Formats: sequence, structure tokens, C-alpha cells
Amino acid sequence: MNKVLGHEHVQHTFAQALQQGRLHHAWLLYGVKGIGKASVAAQLAALFLCEQPSQGQACGQCHQCAMLYAGSHPDFSKVSLLYDTKKKKFNRDINIAQTREALDFLALTGLKSQKRVLMIDDANLMNNQAANALLKGLEEPTEGSLLLIVCHDLTRLPATIRSRCMLQACSPLNPEQMQQVLQAQGFDEKLLPLATELGQGSLGRIEVLQEDSQAKALLVWQGLVENLAHSDIGRIQQWLDSHVKNIPHDLIASVVLLAAQKQAIELTSWQQSDALFVAMQAVAKWPKEVMMHTLRPVPALLSYILQLRGALKSR
Repeated sequence: MNKVLGHEHVQHTFAQALQQGRLHHAWLLYGVKGIGKASVAAQLAALFLCEQPSQGQACGQCHQCAMLYAGSHPDFSKVSLLYDTKKKKFNRDINIAQTREALDFLALTGLKSQKRVLMIDDANLMNNQAANALLKGLEEPTEGSLLLIVCHDLTRLPATIRSRCMLQACSPLNPEQMQQVLQAQGFDEKLLPLATELGQGSLGRIEVLQEDSQAKALLVWQGLVENLAHSDIGRIQQWLDSHVKNIPHDLIASVVLLAAQKQAIELTSWQQSDALFVAMQAVAKWPKEVMMHTLRPVPALLSYILQLRGALKSR
């Protein structure tokens, strides 16, 4: 097994505590969404259950590892948002029934070892009842049990839960690490600079770029807004009409903002900078405004881009 790039410090801390026999029963991995926290938690679970760990990593060869990789380990359980087949979408939160069932699992004696691992992904989406139920499991841990909690927003978890866990901050990947992972995933070299900038250290943020058609569309969008002071508004509108429903709005806005930031360096007066800043704020708020259905997406963004053009042309 390989260490998860960018989060080696978490794995090292865990491995050291395990080797020294002072492993805390509950670990809370937190940080922005899409940076690999769930992957780290999976590695920690494998190390904890492995029969022959070596150099702080699971061997990947023993019976325990084989069962875990096959998704059939009886002493490992994962809780996450459930998919509603009738509504054809994921539930909004993790409910108390899921938490109680998971804690019942954690309280049992291991079938293949004396250990049990429970992983809770998207823990910040637990409702209040589920979070309160989890607290009981944290206060009365079963011998040989390990709870791995993955959280994208630490403020959404009660302080009573946070205080009973070993907190481990997971940081976004730096640009070099992002490029390493993207290259390993086979990303087109032409796409690497844009993907690295848009990702902001989070692979989850740019999942859409794994689809070739959407990746090419965003490259076209980058070219259209690259020189905002002289951009073709007609072509911009055509692109938005074709793609605004299929490409995440935050990525569309981010491409515009990146272009504006690069051109802002050339501004010479505070009046110009202030006008550009106001226009950029409007673009940044656009995705949320669309989500709240307070405006029509294409006309609104076009008006904000025209504001940017005006600020940049006045220099």
C-alpha cells in the first residue's frame, strides 16, 4: 500500500501510535472536501487490521488486507449518505438509524480478529439525533474498536464529539502534488495548468474534468475569457447557452476570476482596482445566486462580465 500524497503526516502519526500501543479509539480527519481524507481513512483502517504491517503501512498481501480490498471484511463497516432509489438522489443527511446500527456493529466482537473498524464519511452531514447517538459510542468505546470520522466542515460537528476524538487536520494539496496526482490519473498535459489552478488543492473540485467533453469545454471557456477587455461577448453567450447546465457553476466562475486576477496586475489606479474588485465579487457570488434561483444564470453572468470588461478597459 502507498501513502496518500499530501497526508503522510497523518499516516505517520497513526502508525507511530499503533506501534507504541497508545492508539486513540476515535480519529477525526477534517479538511475541505475532495482532498483525499476518505482515502487516508481507508489506509488507516487497513493498517489497523493488517496481520503483517511494515514501515507504517499495511502489507496488502495478508488475508485481512485481501478481504478489505475486496470489500468483504466482516470487521469493517462504513457509514455515508444513503441513496434513495425512489427519488434517485442521495439523502440530505446521515440519520440516527444508520448511526445506531453502526455502533451496534462496533460493539460486537470481531469475527476475523479482535478488532473492529467503523468509518463515518461526510460526518458533518449527520443530523442532530445521529450526532447525539454517536456521542455515546465515543464515551463508551469497545475494546479493540476503532472509529474513523471523515469531516469536511468541523464546525458542523458538536464540540462534545470533537473533544473526544484525536483531531487530524488534512490540508489541500500543493500545486506540485496536484500535478503529480493528475498526471498519475492520465490527465491531458494541456489540461494540467487549468486543472491545477481550478482544483485549489482539491481533486474532488475538478472531478468533472475527467470527462473529456467537459474538460475540452472548459479549455474553450478559458480561451474566451482570457483577455476580458477584448473578449467576444457573442461567443461567450453561445458557450454559456451550451454549457451552463452541464458544468459546475463554481468552475465557470473560477475561470473568469483567474483571468481577471491576472489582468488586475496591470491596473494603475485605485478607482480601476475598486471597480474590478466589485465586479469580481459579483462573479464570485453568481454560483450561489443561481442555486438560490434569484436570477437567470446566463444573463446575470454576462452582465458581470461586462462589468469586468468596463473596469479593465478603463485602464
